Amino acid sequence: MPLRRLLLMMTTCWMFLQPAAEAQAELVVVVNVHCGVAAMTRNEVVNVFFGRNRQFFNGQEAQPVDLPDTHPDRVRFYRELIGKEISEVNAYWSRQVFSGRMQPPTKVNTSEEVLKWVVAHPGGIGFVDLARADARVRIVYELAP
Repeated sequence: MPLRRLLLMMTTCWMFLQPAAEAQAELVVVVNVHCGVAAMTRNEVVNVFFGRNRQFFNGQEAQPVDLPDTHPDRVRFYRELIGKEISEVNAYWSRQVFSGRMQPPTKVNTSEEVLKWVVAHPGGIGFVDLARADARVRIVYELAP
């Protein structure tokens, strides 16, 4: 009887913990706290990250930062923001670079490096997991999974 009860308790715990383990954290777009931007629309975020607009509404130069192709947050960011895969995003940037129109955002390796970049650049803008966003940056857009 005690073994049966223990198995039942373990199964019950596993059932409650399983959805939490599978849940993905929310991604947010963050900016330097001194850039003067309090919120952004989806279109504004798209335009900054795709080089269509390299300034915030207040005239401050936007300096976007990105993650490597293999980083899971980058995959999720572009999938949730515009419904595109990384290969499609890279193809867009290849065309832009080849035509001489513009360069893609600077890439760093980790979410912590994204935060450091945003803090170090007056027009810094990047994306991180909501749990990583702290007082060093301002959240201006939340991506809905």
